[in-house]
Amino acid sequence: MRKSVIVTLFAVSAFGAKAELIQHTDQIAEVKFTGSSYELGKHVGAVAKDQILDGIKRFDSTLDVMLPGLSISKLSTSFKEKNVYDKLQKASPDAAAYIGGLAESLDKDPDLLLAVGMSDEAILESQRNGGMGFLQTEKTGHDPKAPAKCTVMGVSDGKGKAWGQANFDYMGINYKGLIVLNHTDTDGKTRVIQTWAGLIPYGGVSKGGQAMLMNTMADEGTARQNANSDILSETATPSYYLSWDAYNAESYRDVIDMYKAYPEYTAFFTYTVVDANRKIMNIENNYGGDVSYSISNKQAHANHSIFHSKDFVHHDFAAHSLDRQKAAERFIQSATVNTTKAETQSFAETKPLWKGRGELMGTVTSTRFEVDKKKVDMYIKTDAEYPEVHIKNY
Repeated sequence: MRKSVIVTLFAVSAFGAKAELIQHTDQIAEVKFTGSSYELGKHVGAVAKDQILDGIKRFDSTLDVMLPGLSISKLSTSFKEKNVYDKLQKASPDAAAYIGGLAESLDKDPDLLLAVGMSDEAILESQRNGGMGFLQTEKTGHDPKAPAKCTVMGVSDGKGKAWGQANFDYMGINYKGLIVLNHTDTDGKTRVIQTWAGLIPYGGVSKGGQAMLMNTMADEGTARQNANSDILSETATPSYYLSWDAYNAESYRDVIDMYKAYPEYTAFFTYTVVDANRKIMNIENNYGGDVSYSISNKQAHANHSIFHSKDFVHHDFAAHSLDRQKAAERFIQSATVNTTKAETQSFAETKPLWKGRGELMGTVTSTRFEVDKKKVDMYIKTDAEYPEVHIKNY
């Protein structure tokens, strides 16, 4: 096993904001930062420039494999034509401020960064043009352990104790360049956002102390494709709003209101929101404009709607999403709030949840969230070569 690479650097930005960079391993860095979202973006671009630019280059190469001729340049041109960054500024000034600061620091166009950060749209664009998408995420004849998709679950006693477990299964390019944003804003409120290359948010901790377990809705994107509807339609709000603003929430009502604020989005996401002081919420946005949610002591979610069934969601759909949903639900049925980290991690690393690491797709991280009232500890595992990384919001 490789040794953990923990290097801590302290700095004060030009704006007087406090900053700390912790390189936990070769794969995972943590940026602890106090200041505005714009300052955060500027700082991340400064301290992680090489990682981010390398990630963008690898993302570009992957796009061409998914669909020959597809590139970041083409996507960013489309984003620019569709005014995606301008729309994001209107929907989420906070998300736009972060992307704006990052773009300035990297000397890149904000729409280019969003073309990477809104990677679901790229996959859906590939899928609808006959390339690899949610239904086919590996090269023909290449099946390391089958395609990968995320599965999340959680249990709460509603009295101050809860846990969550989330597998983030995505592109092989995501195996390194992971940056966790541990951000305290100018009002003193802290959020923690797991990202790939500072660009793709995929789970973390909200300002209200809720663990946010994010997932993608493969069936909703396919339903839109089957209806021959546009991804970047004139009336659609950029999905980066959903993948960023969730961490500004301080309550379940904030999350629900965030989803319901706009009638249409460019992609479809679900959050399993784990609050130790109440029951757990599953929430998702559906093609057609619905926002569906439920609240109970135990919740699980894979890559298809648990509220609206579709005839094309069969056994093989989205890397056996139905099987993963069933397995996760079976696990939490017998689990309690005292189910240990070792037990949930062990389950997350078994089939059908665990996918290994394929050439194009695989398990990027498996994260255990332990919630004690409003304090959240995150334990992030990648692969057998690297030690677990511990990050907290307090």
